[in-house]
This record gives sequence, C-alpha cells and structure tokens, in this order.
Amino acid sequence: MNLTKKKFAFLFFILIQPNLIANISSDSLLYFPVSLLAQPPDTNLSDNKFLTQIAEDTWKSFENSVYVESGLIPDNIKIAKRQIADYTSITNIGFYILSVICAKELGFINDEQAIFRIQRTISTVKSLPTYNGFYFNWYDIRSKTNSNNFISSVDAAWFYSSLVVLSLTYPDEFGKECDTLIKLADFAWLYDDLLKHFRLGYDAKQNTFSPYHYELLCSESRIITYFALSQNTLPPESWYYQKRTLSAEFEQEQKPIGKWKSYNNINYFEGYYTYCGKKIFPSWGGSLFEYLMPSLLVNERIIAPLGIGKNNQTAIEIHIDYALNTLKYPIWGLSPSSTPDGKYGEFGVPSIGTKKGGYTSEIISPYASILAISHNPEAVIKNLKNMISLYPVYGEYGFYDNIDPMNNSVGYTYLALDQAMILISLTNYLQENVIANRFMSLPNMNTMLDLISKETQFED
Repeated sequence: MNLTKKKFAFLFFILIQPNLIANISSDSLLYFPVSLLAQPPDTNLSDNKFLTQIAEDTWKSFENSVYVESGLIPDNIKIAKRQIADYTSITNIGFYILSVICAKELGFINDEQAIFRIQRTISTVKSLPTYNGFYFNWYDIRSKTNSNNFISSVDAAWFYSSLVVLSLTYPDEFGKECDTLIKLADFAWLYDDLLKHFRLGYDAKQNTFSPYHYELLCSESRIITYFALSQNTLPPESWYYQKRTLSAEFEQEQKPIGKWKSYNNINYFEGYYTYCGKKIFPSWGGSLFEYLMPSLLVNERIIAPLGIGKNNQTAIEIHIDYALNTLKYPIWGLSPSSTPDGKYGEFGVPSIGTKKGGYTSEIISPYASILAISHNPEAVIKNLKNMISLYPVYGEYGFYDNIDPMNNSVGYTYLALDQAMILISLTNYLQENVIANRFMSLPNMNTMLDLISKETQFED
C-alpha cells in the first residue's frame, strides 16, 4: 500500500495522555488511539475556517499530550515509533502557556479551563531547580530535575516573554507569580558589556559562560533584546549593537555590501546580502525560523515596514523563489525541523545564511510556512493546500513536522515548539495580532518600538 496516497489511514496506539485531564491524578502514560492520517480540513472552506480548523487540530496536540499531574508538555511525539518524550525544555513550557492562551482566544476552551491548565504548569515550574534565578534549558518530566546544567539565554528569554503575556492576560490570577519569577532572572548577568552582545548561556556545572555570543540581528535570539528592553535591562539604542551582517573582514557566505553608520555614538555596519537583486540582512543559516520567530511577539511587519519588517518579507519571498524555482519543489518552508527518519536537522536557503555554506535544503516543514501567515496569507494558504493535496502530511493533531519532497516522504512526528509556533501564528492572524499586541503593550517597549519604526534601510 502506497503511503504517499492521501486517503490511506489506520489506527494504532501510542503512549499519550487521554482527553479528560481534570479527572486524572497520575502522570503515568495511558494507551490512546490516534489516526496516523486524519481527515485534513476541506480545502474548499473559506480561508479563515480552513486556518481555524488547522489551529483547532494543532491545539489538540497540547490538550491530549500534556502530562496530567505536572502540566508539562513533552518535547516531541513520534507517532510511527510510538514514542513520547519524557523531557521538555523551558521554551516548550513557555510556549505551552502561550498555546493555552491561544486556545482561549480562539474559543476552543474557556477562561476557567485555561486558568486550570496554566495553574498546574506554573505550580510545577515554581518547584523546578534553578540557578541564579534562571531555569535550566532541559528538564526530565518524571523526576522534575534538570537534565543538563546549561542556562540558555535565548530559551530563557522566550520563557520569560511568555510569562509577560500570561501576566497581561490573567493579571489577577498570575500577575504576581509571573512578576516574581521574572524579577529573579537578571538578564544583565548574561550580557557581555565589553562586546555588547548576549552570551549564548552559562554552564552551571563548569561555572563558566559560553565563549560564544548572539550577534546577528536576524536570529530567533532577537527576542532577548526585546525582552531585555522591556525590562529596562538595556537602553533602546542597544538595538544598533546587533549586527546586520558580519563585518566584511570575516569569512562568510557572501561579501556584504554596505557602509558604516552611527547612532548615539554607536558605530554599526549597515551591510546586506543580495539574492536576485533583493537586499537582505542574512541570518546564520538562512532559515525562515531565524527571521520570523520574533514576530510572534513583536509585530515587526507593521512597526518597521521599511526596516526589519521589510527584511522579513524579503526573506519569505526568497524562500518561496528558492524552493519553487531553484529546488523545483512544489512546496516551500525551510527551517530547522525533525526529519522523516526521526532525527533533527537545520534547513534553509544557503545563500542568505552567514554560515559558510548555510543550512542544507532537503526538508520542508509546515510550521516554517505558517510563520509567514501574517506577511503573505495568500501564498501560505496556497502552500498549505498543496502540502495537503500532495503528501500524507496531516494527522489528527494537524500538520506533521516535516516533508522530504525529493522522496515524497513524511516524518510522523510532532514537536511541541513547532506546534506552538503554528498555533501562535494562526492566533495572531485570526485574532488581530492579539498575542503580539499584548507583549508590545508593555510601557517600556514604546521607546524601542518607536526607534525601529524609523528605520528605512529597505526603502525603495
């Protein structure tokens, strides 16, 4: 039987939680039936109904897989291998909280259900081991102990940014708890005052900071700058310490074009790469995730239409052109993801990645396309419908994580982070940017947002 045929489906059992979590008091995993290939949304539905069905199916992956007692979300579920992870990351935890809020905003659950779920998770989070006020990157779900000793700057920033949104969504229920946790984590500790960049993190076992730093503006780590500015950890002009490209003397994929500029005595190189005549700030590996993930919480498209917002739009256009016209794929969306063989890889457009050679381009991930929904809904919706019509990529919990167009193969895996990015992106699109607007409503963000709104690097 040909697995590439869309209508092929069968039932089997995997280790996963049941639906009625409120009536279960144990974290033990139970057998639960799922359909390997569920019926995808009708492609003839209106665009909003089509996207809402995807969002609701995606939400079910959180609704059904969260560990009952702890409220912690497993990092991944490998359907075909009948494996559910017994570990999670601090980013997964934060994004699960955001996903619950999204489900409430979309009407899938009510306030009482959302508060019930989040309260269980926050209660567990408060009991997890920390170091210097920061949570470790990875935790074992059953033992509730850290499974490594590394504190990641970017993962911490995503977690605490999620708490900001929670505190603004339910201030009476969680405001005080969130504020307490946020104040315990002083991001100035992770900032290198000499180089003016955040370190990758800190190894609590070795008592050493990472020797590497987040330097490029076009990275998922941009959220650290946004979060630090929202907490008055950095002045707004710190935005200009983020590199648009590496300086020309560094070995990189392209020799950057541009010139040195100055802002408030900060000298920065406003360089760019080119792709078929388009100017673009490069990311590290050329993945769409690196460009677009920060837009989940900061609406860069609207705020900086001639600056970082325009750069994001250009990245999307390049990704579409590269996948469809250079690779000759029928679909697009290159970003780090799982792979059909159950592993993990980093994928992107090599020529717009600073890393020499960039990421490779074998695997397409649906979440990468959905990240672009607010920028180019027509292209994204067309792309999702093509995925559904061409590949067995849609399961009971929405899109599986990866497609190999060269071999017409799909990896039957759900990653918690990628599922959350799908749900948050769709919620922002369907509900007037509600999640990002909440984060941006912090008073301390005003000066920063005003600053980047004046950028005109990509003015025609």
